[in-house]
Amino acid sequence: PIPRSYIYQKRWVKLDGDYLRYFDSEKDTYSKRFIPVSSISRVTSVGDQKFEVITNNRHFVFRAESDADRNEWIRTLQQIGEEKKSRGGRPERTSMFLATDGATSPADKSGFLELRGFKHKLFVVVAGDKVFLYKNSEDYRLGIGITYIEMNVGNVKEVERRGFDLTTPYRTFR
Repeated sequence: PIPRSYIYQKRWVKLDGDYLRYFDSEKDTYSKRFIPVSSISRVTSVGDQKFEVITNNRHFVFRAESDADRNEWIRTLQQIGEEKKSRGGRPERTSMFLATDGATSPADKSGFLELRGFKHKLFVVVAGDKVFLYKNSEDYRLGIGITYIEMNVGNVKEVERRGFDLTTPYRTFR
């Protein structure tokens, strides 16, 4: 059984074709967390304004501003999930491959890196034109990440012997 008492933090939530992402505010470019739509196995109502997004290994509970808003989130997530499944999306592949732009692509490079602003090393994956940040390799295996950086708007510059900056118009990752 899942405990039903939560401390909710207000987040801006976006759903694009491939990811459900949440941010501190609507002005942020880089998410605090992303959940690949392909990894969502079920979306269900869990009471007043609340709904649960269930992946193979994790449960996420969201609270909308109204029951009508909650119902729309559920309907939209279920619809996108069905579309992904009917197009042959295979959630079980997220452990070996990342879903990017509706297709799967193998990681070009992966490993642990220190990132300024984080206490622990992050598991970083370069796949195609994106750099994905995960808390650890287990989250990568589950497909649940922190954020991703589109490299078509970024560049890399060595700044010290073991360090480099990944610069985008919105933020510099060191």
